[in-house]
Amino acid sequence: MTDTRFGNGTKLAETLKGKFPDNYDVKIADVKEVSAEKVAEDVPDVIVLGGAVRMFMGDKKTIKWMKELNNCLKKSGKNIKYGTGFLTHALPTDKVQGYAKRFLEKINNTSAIEKTYSELLTARVEGQEGPILPEEMEKAINYAQSFITWCE
Repeated sequence: MTDTRFGNGTKLAETLKGKFPDNYDVKIADVKEVSAEKVAEDVPDVIVLGGAVRMFMGDKKTIKWMKELNNCLKKSGKNIKYGTGFLTHALPTDKVQGYAKRFLEKINNTSAIEKTYSELLTARVEGQEGPILPEEMEKAINYAQSFITWCE
């Protein structure tokens, strides 16, 4: 699930998706287009939540959507096995670590996600609109491989 304005989150999600083995059913969607109720009905084994740091502020839409998903899953008595996330940003990577930590805590505190990966991917973009820096895409590939190994 992403919240993307310029398509950088979707590109990052597609890169991550491409690293999952064929036996994983991986879907990419924007939180503005797919309701939490729909995801709660489908109950994926894995959820990767993507957000962005914009104007020095963390992503509120994804956090709100995540709370809605948690409520829907609680009502249905269902859980998602594994969760992680990523943030896109235009700031130097060391400047977004506070945002990343809080975003990961929000995922970890989502009671309907059984296990949360201990690391969050951050991907820096060139300027406000992107694209994602090439070295950040390489970092995303390594992150995806580590996350998949952790899930197995």
